[in-house]
Amino acid sequence: MVQTLKGHSEVVGARAVILSPTRELAMQTIKVTRMLAKFTDLRLCLIVGGHSMESQFDRLSSNPDVLICTPGRLVHHMVEADLSLQRVQYLVFDEADRLFEMGFSEDMQTILKATPPSRQCLLFSATLPSQLTQFSRAGLRSDSTEFIRLDVEHTISDTLDLWFLYTTADSKPAALVSLLRKLQSRGNANADESTAVVATGKAGKSGKKHRSPKTIVFVATRHNVEFFASLLTQVGITNAPIYGSMDQTQRTSSLSKFRSGKASVLLVTDVAARGIDIPQLDYVINYDFPSSSKLFVHRCGRTARAGAKGLCASLVTHDDMPYTVELMLFLGRKLGLQPLGSDHPFPAEGETEGEETDARKLCVIGGIPSVQ
Repeated sequence: MVQTLKGHSEVVGARAVILSPTRELAMQTIKVTRMLAKFTDLRLCLIVGGHSMESQFDRLSSNPDVLICTPGRLVHHMVEADLSLQRVQYLVFDEADRLFEMGFSEDMQTILKATPPSRQCLLFSATLPSQLTQFSRAGLRSDSTEFIRLDVEHTISDTLDLWFLYTTADSKPAALVSLLRKLQSRGNANADESTAVVATGKAGKSGKKHRSPKTIVFVATRHNVEFFASLLTQVGITNAPIYGSMDQTQRTSSLSKFRSGKASVLLVTDVAARGIDIPQLDYVINYDFPSSSKLFVHRCGRTARAGAKGLCASLVTHDDMPYTVELMLFLGRKLGLQPLGSDHPFPAEGETEGEETDARKLCVIGGIPSVQ
């Protein structure tokens, strides 16, 4: 897109629109777009909710080439300021599945109809819900529509390790604290073992410095976020909480604290985590097991990116077992069990004679008290 647009156009009208489901993702997108367009004179404009309409009117008056927006605020400008999208050449829907989940379907249709038929439309999505498929069929020209799937062979990275740890509901808070301490003692996921450092960022044996490990913990509710923020602070684990109804200033402050390394753990709900991108994330912990396999893929896909190593650890209770089995079927992996006191897991269905189970294809639930 940047290569095609090349430079600023004096003709009035944006030539590209990038839609994001959240303000955080839009702000990250404009940051990356600025880097990509560094050696051009393209003008970029951020249009998101929570920011002053007047300041956005001023930025729009400078005739930007690329608009990075959230759908609701863009439609607001189309109505209030009669913003035209008739010169748009590129229309990008980033995290399209999330856009639908967050109720932007009507706004997306409005924006799509306001652009010329000649524009190129690109939808990026981690999953393909039926709503998204219907939207693409209705809004895109069928003779030029092409689906490019990157998950045909696998849905999670080959460099991602999966841990499933069995615990009782009463023991889950203590299990989380214990797990976080264990992960901190491992250092960051991509540090060389000979130079790994325990959550200090100091130089190792080779003299190299390693950053402290970054961990994101998914919990179900705002109440849980606040509870664990207090608990982890009491046990000496630095953390930053984020939940959906949190004030934008507080969200930005918490995110900055985590990114800068002042907090080693980010506590989030699924709603709050949408659009948050953390470079070099080492560990993902599912305190509350995801209710769907696709949500699991969304969560663990935040680590082990671009060939880097990563780990996703899930706390599993008795009530979570059906979801765990469903996940194994979705991932095409076998379920393994490792009883308390045992160092060796075994497949839940047993092995046929002469058959060896690939360790990478075996998802092991450790700490099972009884496996009769």
